[in-house]
Order: sequence, then structure tokens, then C-alpha cells
Amino acid sequence: MTNPYKLIEVSEDNHKLTITLNRPDKRNAFTPNMIDEIAFALSESAEIQDVWAVVFKANGSVFSAGMDLKVFKNPELETPNPDFPRIDISLGQLISEIKKPTIAVVNAPVYAGGFLIVAECNFVLATQNASFTLPEVKRGIFPFQVMKSLSKSMTERKLIEWCSLGQTYTATEAKQDGLVTEIIDASNLQNAENEFFQNLFLGSPLAISEGIAAAKKLSSTPDAQVYTMLKATLEALKGSNDAAEGINSFIEKRSPKWTNS
Repeated sequence: MTNPYKLIEVSEDNHKLTITLNRPDKRNAFTPNMIDEIAFALSESAEIQDVWAVVFKANGSVFSAGMDLKVFKNPELETPNPDFPRIDISLGQLISEIKKPTIAVVNAPVYAGGFLIVAECNFVLATQNASFTLPEVKRGIFPFQVMKSLSKSMTERKLIEWCSLGQTYTATEAKQDGLVTEIIDASNLQNAENEFFQNLFLGSPLAISEGIAAAKKLSSTPDAQVYTMLKATLEALKGSNDAAEGINSFIEKRSPKWTNS
């Protein structure tokens, strides 16, 4: 089968599904077709046990400029790709519903709706080549969806600042404000990525995924039910192959061999 992807690149190796935005001539601006391609790649890998994490990258000099306003204003500028079902979902919601740890590797500026990927990821690895700008208010609009995504990593005061001032923030400032989780060396990018994933994959991929899923339920679960929900999740996890392997490897003083099951 020929490669159906036109606007992204998709690869799977070393327990990672990597989705790379690949519209560099348009600053990786999103179109409905690009979102459809991302959704399809995610759905195809959702139940693959050997995929432990989802990674987002971008080709070109800009990670993403956000929505392609010309296409969204006039959808006829883009013909739907028959290889992918049309979806009607916010990009932020699409990323937020991934049931495995998500990592954005950012080595270029991020603008506007590009935050819907970055701010929804569990981990953001950024080089000093990265910068972060929300210019919407200078166009007479407001980044409402981005505000929701930023609320997962920033205080209310900080996210209002970012959304209201339209300023450009460095990777260091983004780390101080909670958006970036780790600053990595652009000159040694692959090694920095490898080191991060080596550390991440020391833990059970099933336990991490279940923990992330439980964390997403905390805010919507009534206080009186939170510990009941968490205890039930823990009890279910205790019966997994990864839990048995983790205990056995500890007793036997060896490295665990996870199966994500």
C-alpha cells in the first residue's frame, strides 16, 4: 500500500508512534485534512501494545502556525482526502483523548493553534530554538481553545497573561510558567530524546497510561468518589502482567521486561 499521508509523516519504532507535521511551506498550519490524517494515525495505533508513547514533531522552520485561516474560511480550497474519514473534533480534544503518554519535541516557534498539540501533551521537550506566541488578540479574536489546553499546565493568572498580551515567550520562560517540562540541547537533539525515553520506559507503560487516564478523571470526579475511583484503578492494575513482572523483577534483582499488558 502506498503511503496515504500527505500532510504528516508517521513512523513506529522503539515503542514510539511519531507523528511529524509535514507542511513546512505553509508553516505547518493545520487544515481539516491534516487533522483527519492525525486522527487516523492515532486510531490505527491506539490498541497496538508495542506502542507505549506518542511523539509529535514538525519539519521546517516553524513547529506550527496554528490554523490555516484561508482553508478554514473557504473549505473548498482543500479537497477531502478519500483515504481518511472526515472528523468533526477540535485538535485539542483529539490530542487530549490519547490514552498513552504524549510528548511534543519542539525545536522551532509555536503560534496560535499550534498550542493545541503542545499544551495538551504530557511532556514538552523544547530547545532554545523554540518560542511560543499567541497573537490572536492582535487579530481581534481570543484563543479560547488554547486557554483550555493551557489550564492543564498554568495558573489561571498566567494563562490569561499569555492569551491576552500576545507576547513571544522563550523556552526558558515557557518552562518557568509550566508549559515546557524539559529544555534539551538542539545540537544533540537525538541523544537528548533517547535519554528522555530511556528514563520514561524504565516504568511500566501500562501503569503510566493508567495513571495518566486516572489523572484526567480527577477534576470531573466528585471529591467523595475520588479515592474509590483511584483504589478501583489500582486493584485492576494489580492483576496485570506488568504488575507481576515488576514485582518479580524486583525480587529477582533484574530489569523488568514490560509487555504493556
